[in-house]
Amino acid sequence: MERRTFINAALASAAGLALVSKAQAAEPAGMENVIFSDAQPGHWKGKQGTHVPVVEVSGDTIKVTTPHPMTEAHYIVSHSVVLPDGQLLGRKTFTSKDAPISTYTLPAGVKGPLTVTSTCNQHDWWIKTVTL
Repeated sequence: MERRTFINAALASAAGLALVSKAQAAEPAGMENVIFSDAQPGHWKGKQGTHVPVVEVSGDTIKVTTPHPMTEAHYIVSHSVVLPDGQLLGRKTFTSKDAPISTYTLPAGVKGPLTVTSTCNQHDWWIKTVTL
């Protein structure tokens, strides 16, 4: 699958996940080995520590970090943040030379679950849900 097609499909899935309940987003039923999370690492069990996005919220700023080494052969491709209403807040694409850190400004008054993604070029698509 071409990388662009994969990323577009991943973002569409993130928007859909943002519309389901918090519990479903945190542990996507029926998506085992398709979408990965801390609670459902699927066949990538043991990889959570370097693939699940770390999310820090301070005021109206959200910072996303993936504690993953960045080499030419193995790196984090992107982060995305989807708002509770399914709108894409933002997406950051990385090269192997970048640090996998991104920041976004939250709209005023946003409340509810944010879906945050981290995509690895070898270990697929990881999500974390954070409730504001």
